[in-house]
Amino acid sequence: MAKPYRLNNWLIFAEESVLSTQKWLRKRVAELSDRTVILAGTQTSGRGRSGREWRSPVGGFYTSFLLKPSPPIVLAPCVSLLAAVILTRLLKQQGMQAFVKWPNDVIVEGKKVAGMIAEAGSFPESWFILGIGVNLTEAPFIPKREFLPAGSWAEFGDAPAADELLQNFLIEFDSSWSNREDNPLDGITEELDSILWQKGEQVTLSGGLDTFQGFVSRINRDGSLVLLTDSGERQFVSGELLTVPEERG
Repeated sequence: MAKPYRLNNWLIFAEESVLSTQKWLRKRVAELSDRTVILAGTQTSGRGRSGREWRSPVGGFYTSFLLKPSPPIVLAPCVSLLAAVILTRLLKQQGMQAFVKWPNDVIVEGKKVAGMIAEAGSFPESWFILGIGVNLTEAPFIPKREFLPAGSWAEFGDAPAADELLQNFLIEFDSSWSNREDNPLDGITEELDSILWQKGEQVTLSGGLDTFQGFVSRINRDGSLVLLTDSGERQFVSGELLTVPEERG
């Protein structure tokens, strides 16, 4: 294990390669303190939502951070959304228009540049881990992926170094959510609404065995998504958003 360094109130471990930053923290959750971060140069077994593989070439941003105790579990989706909003702010500083795709992706010009994954547990004590992956210098090739292909920060602007991005991210994170008992979305709902991917557009939401179609309306304060459907407003706490294919004549 590399010797850690301090960054404000955070303890940072930097490793060249790990299986995954999530697994790295979970394996050590009992011995590590609150506000511990792992930053990896690459992951050999990175995972995204629903167990999907997250390709992790050298030159990307792969990090997870540990909070102990966990914030109230109802706030978990809101933490991921806050992280996505912060990344859009940092991209905007370079003149890029980035969007938050519910529940936890960042999209630039129709390409997925970043994704988040949150996990929580109560053994051996209460803990919460948020993982973040950002394609900085290159977009990994993902076979057969046609919907929202992977993109990289460097395609649209000057990509920061991973340690620089981590520093900027944590500064924004601390200033945006100083009290863990508060809802991370308080005060940023209008900002989130303005960068909501496909707002006002028709989408398909896939959740388990069911699919729904509707128009993206908003994200509620609890992190749930509201779609306007034929039967009125419907709220969703999980699922995968897809665009509706255009009809061909």
